[in-house]
Amino acid sequence: MAQNRWKDSLVYQTVMFFGWICRLLSNKWAMSLGTVIGKLLFRILKKRRQIALSNLQIAFGNDINEERQREICKASFINFSKTIIEFMRFSKLTPENMWNNVTVDGVEHLNRALDKGKGAIVFLPHFGNWELLSLVYGLLIPNRAKAIAFPLKNAKLNDYVWQSRELMSLELIPRKNAIRSTLRALKNNDAVGFFADQNAGEQGVFIEFFGKHASTAKGPVAIALKTDAPILFSLDIRQPNNQHQVHISPPIYMEPSNDTEHDIEKYTTILMKKLEKYIEQYPEQWLWLHNRWKTQPK
Repeated sequence: MAQNRWKDSLVYQTVMFFGWICRLLSNKWAMSLGTVIGKLLFRILKKRRQIALSNLQIAFGNDINEERQREICKASFINFSKTIIEFMRFSKLTPENMWNNVTVDGVEHLNRALDKGKGAIVFLPHFGNWELLSLVYGLLIPNRAKAIAFPLKNAKLNDYVWQSRELMSLELIPRKNAIRSTLRALKNNDAVGFFADQNAGEQGVFIEFFGKHASTAKGPVAIALKTDAPILFSLDIRQPNNQHQVHISPPIYMEPSNDTEHDIEKYTTILMKKLEKYIEQYPEQWLWLHNRWKTQPK
C-alpha cells in the first residue's frame, strides 16, 4: 500500500514538473516539443504503434500504402503529444485569450438544440485536441455544460486533471453516477458530453466502422431515446498552425420506433458514419493508439 502511494506520488510530481516546463515555453516551442516527443513515442511504444498500424490497415486497407499508413501513425502520436502539452498549459488560458487560438463553427446548432428545453447530448470523439472541448463548452454555455469522465486511480493526479477540465465552468460527472446525473442535467436543459468513440466491450452495440464490426457505447443514443433530447456531433480540428476549429453539427432528433435496440443501432451508426468522414479527411487527428476493434461479436 505504501509502495503504491510512493509510486502515485512520484508520477504526480513528474507530471507537475513536466507541466511546469510546458508552461514556461512559448506556444511555438511547446508545440515543437510535442513534435519531438510524439516522434520519440512512435519509436519506443512498440505495442501502441502496432495497434495503431493494425487499426489503420483495418480502416484503409489497400486504399493507402504501408508508407502512408506509417506517416499517419506517426502524425497521430505527434497530435497526441501536442494535446497532452496543451492540456498542461490550460491554466494559462482565460475566457478572453481562449478565442485567440480557437474558433467555433455551429454555435447556432447548440443553441437550437437547447431551445427545445430537453437538454442536449453531445457525442465527442478523441479527435484533434479533444480535451480542449471541455473549456470551449464551459464558455459557450456557462454552468450548463457537463461531461462524463472516468476518475483516475491516482487521487492527486485525478484532482489535477479534473480541475483542469473544469477551468471554464464545465462540470464533470463521474462514470459511476452517470445515468442519474445525466438525466438530472438534461431535465435542467444542460448539455452533456459523451466520449463514446472507443471500444465499449461486451456491453456495447456492434456497429460497422470502416467495414468491420466495432463495439460502440449505447449510452448517448439510449438516453436520447429515453429523454427526447437531441444529439449533437462535435469535435476539434487542429489546424496546420496549431490553432483549433471546433465543429458542432446540426442536432439529430430521435424518431423512436417500437424496437429500441434497432433505434440504438440506427442512430449510433449515423454518428459513427459522421466520424468516419472526418477521419478520412483528417486521418492524423484521430486516436489510432486505442485498440478500437478489440471486441468482436461472438
